[in-house]
Amino acid sequence: MNFLKRPSKCGTKITFYYDLGRGKGQRPSTGVFIYAKPKNQIEKNHNKEALALLETKKSQLIIEKQAIGSSFIPTHKFKQNFIEYFDEYVKQNKRSANRHLANSFKQFKEFVGKDFIAPIDITENFCKRFRQYLLDKYTGETPGGYYTRFKWVVKAAHSDGYFHKNPTENVSAKNNPSARMKDNLEADEYLKLLDTPCTNQEV
Repeated sequence: MNFLKRPSKCGTKITFYYDLGRGKGQRPSTGVFIYAKPKNQIEKNHNKEALALLETKKSQLIIEKQAIGSSFIPTHKFKQNFIEYFDEYVKQNKRSANRHLANSFKQFKEFVGKDFIAPIDITENFCKRFRQYLLDKYTGETPGGYYTRFKWVVKAAHSDGYFHKNPTENVSAKNNPSARMKDNLEADEYLKLLDTPCTNQEV
């Protein structure tokens, strides 16, 4: 794993880029630069810490490549807070015409009631409780839609190695049918309707 150096136009700084190949987009910036000719101790300290940061980035990238095909998740890639994982999934998969995913995340955070929850706490029973929370709060297809998006996120996390077994596998989404209006009125309901004033002539 190597880095490329490119001096700035004015020649005062040197920026480092990843060397991932010769194709388009395979030389992204690392976001790290050093001063070409440090003028004071502050710039010298910056260069020292910047070069140390480059070594860390290099090590992380090597570990990521070595982990491909295995169930190992490098520590710097693993999100210990499942809320952060959910949030990142929403940002990467959001669609302007479909807000169900973002709303599912909002309901999930309200259900959890705190800013942190570890993946190990996302159990089958937890999923059942979250599903019931949605069913108690919403009617129609809304609870099923929100829970389905939650299942998408957990499935992705399972594929990424966060779970040995998908905790939502046996907890299917459910809708909550709204109470339907009666086809026929009872006698007392009909009389009450007759006594109800109506000012709309068309009705």
